[in-house]
Amino acid sequence: MRVLYFSASMLMAVGSVAQTAVTEPEAVLSVSDAKAGLLAIDDEIDKLQQQLASSQLDNASEASLKHQIDKKEQARKAYIKEQGLGEFSLLGGPAYTPEMGTLVAIGGLYSFSLERQNQDLQRSNVAAFLVANKADAEMGVALRGAYNFFFHNDEVRLVGTFGVGKQTEHFWGVGFEAGEAQDSGDSTRLNPFSANLKNILGFKVAEDLYVGPILHLNYFDAGEDELPATAVDPNFEAFKDKPMAVGIGVGVQYDSRDVAVNAREGQFFKVELLGYRSTWGSDSDFDSANVEHRYYHSLAPGRVIATLNQIQWTDGDVPFYAMPELGGMRSMRGLYQGRFRDQAAAEHTAEYRHSFRLKDGSLSKHGMTVWGGIGSVAEDPSGLYDHLLYSYGIGYRYEIQPRMNLRMDLGISEYENGFYFNFTEAF
Repeated sequence: MRVLYFSASMLMAVGSVAQTAVTEPEAVLSVSDAKAGLLAIDDEIDKLQQQLASSQLDNASEASLKHQIDKKEQARKAYIKEQGLGEFSLLGGPAYTPEMGTLVAIGGLYSFSLERQNQDLQRSNVAAFLVANKADAEMGVALRGAYNFFFHNDEVRLVGTFGVGKQTEHFWGVGFEAGEAQDSGDSTRLNPFSANLKNILGFKVAEDLYVGPILHLNYFDAGEDELPATAVDPNFEAFKDKPMAVGIGVGVQYDSRDVAVNAREGQFFKVELLGYRSTWGSDSDFDSANVEHRYYHSLAPGRVIATLNQIQWTDGDVPFYAMPELGGMRSMRGLYQGRFRDQAAAEHTAEYRHSFRLKDGSLSKHGMTVWGGIGSVAEDPSGLYDHLLYSYGIGYRYEIQPRMNLRMDLGISEYENGFYFNFTEAF
């Protein structure tokens, strides 16, 4: 295990490390032998780093040592993939956002192969962050994460997200006009307890095509103390005492991406249909649909154009906490998540992803992104695009594991800015 600790400022000073192809081994070793081999590589890297740090070197010797370290890091990354070994990265540090105040986050990313002998199978991964914050004397703690599991030569997939905690957040009401009416403050602040779990199980039925069930559990308890002025919203009043939404449905996915969590080429298209019913424990009866398309085009090695087009809509007695919404770390970055919510939402975002190169032309672990997007919410799909929202921004990428990035994004919108610190790409 190699443990890393970074704050936002420290990340910018991390040295470049190359990534190139390495010849595949003749056979996958036993777990104990493979781990021993990895330790040997780590020891070699540590010795080179000690030489680099402790010696008085001329420019040529320093450059030579850095080049040797780069090559050893390349070999280490390829060795982990080829031997199907698990790898854990730990990151954390302090931060500040206007909405959450001062916060401390610590997170981990664990990647592994469920079939060590199958080097073509994507690596499964689990990522999670524990966040503690203080906003206006209110303390909050939450755990949030996501996972991707690939089974049986990628014939079966399990993808999911989860979150639980009690943290300050803001509620503006339902509809575009409510989100536009005022800035965040005492009149919009809530301190709810929430829990969310979404599992999508996919079975391969044809080349790149998956079909399977979806389970969504969504619990939101706004509490009764010091509700904000926006709580007079009719939907909030109707559903504040109905905190549980349980949805069961089906998903269809077409996925030709090379790597799901950091695609450089291919497409991803999905349709999700869910029904929330009192029959299986939901406090409200309604339906939801989500149609999403992502496209990835490689202009050159390390130069990728990615696009996201998505539309969501709901029908029935939909509680405010289960409505389609824009904003946050994965949607319209720069907008506060949930500021704009209604029974329908749409987003269209394009992003350019750039990996920096080393002197020998190989890709380093460092990169950047720029993006821009538009979105809209409405009571009905026919009203989408009557009012447009926009966001744009720039981000830094650091590859902490093969094809798995730490991302730091600064998003900008008309209403606020947002800084996001997370694992893997937004889409």
